[in-house]
Amino acid sequence: MPKIKEPHPSLVDAAYEKIRSDLSSNVLKPGQKIIFQDLVKRYEISETPIKQALNRMVVEGLVESIPRKGMRIKPISIQDYNETMDIRYMLESFFAPVIMEAVSYHPEYLDELQANINKQYRAIEIGTTELNDFLEIYSVDHEFHRIFLKCANHKRALQVYDTIGAHTFSYFLYNKKPKSKLIAGVQEHEEILDALKKQDLDALQKAILHHIDGARTSINYTLERIN
Repeated sequence: MPKIKEPHPSLVDAAYEKIRSDLSSNVLKPGQKIIFQDLVKRYEISETPIKQALNRMVVEGLVESIPRKGMRIKPISIQDYNETMDIRYMLESFFAPVIMEAVSYHPEYLDELQANINKQYRAIEIGTTELNDFLEIYSVDHEFHRIFLKCANHKRALQVYDTIGAHTFSYFLYNKKPKSKLIAGVQEHEEILDALKKQDLDALQKAILHHIDGARTSINYTLERIN
């Protein structure tokens, strides 16, 4: 039996980048049903690599596959975002005492967090004129929280954080969040790191809450504008 020829990886990547760009620019809107032939015509790429690119986005939580109904862009709502942030706050605040103890024995964790913060500032300075630059900022931001939770040495907690899609919303926020807000978010990370260095649990808990509340205020406003 002859093997089924797979599409060239570069075509899948090209389709992925084009869909991702249309998500960020609101050409493809949250909740919108995906018509494959429309994307074939728009991108001038055949249906198979487009489907593979969309399947990748299903795993990432950007696209939903509905049995017998096809695919659609995953709807986003303020409630979804706030529930996601509730879970993130519960994880980070619950493990804060464990993380604080861990960094007292492993100061290299502090160095790793500091290196991440430095990387965030560099990414912001590069700018957000290009989608990939903007998504890099959110990728590094996401990694800060992974490093933070990793200090707790709790694999399941890290798995939960990875599956809640805390940064999935970034795809819809391109060119909608000013540079000042991005910098403020990094400064809030610095508050978290400073509390860890000082071994001040009360300050750490307050810094975590401050960061979560800041993100809620900023993104709720942005989502209201999108919707």
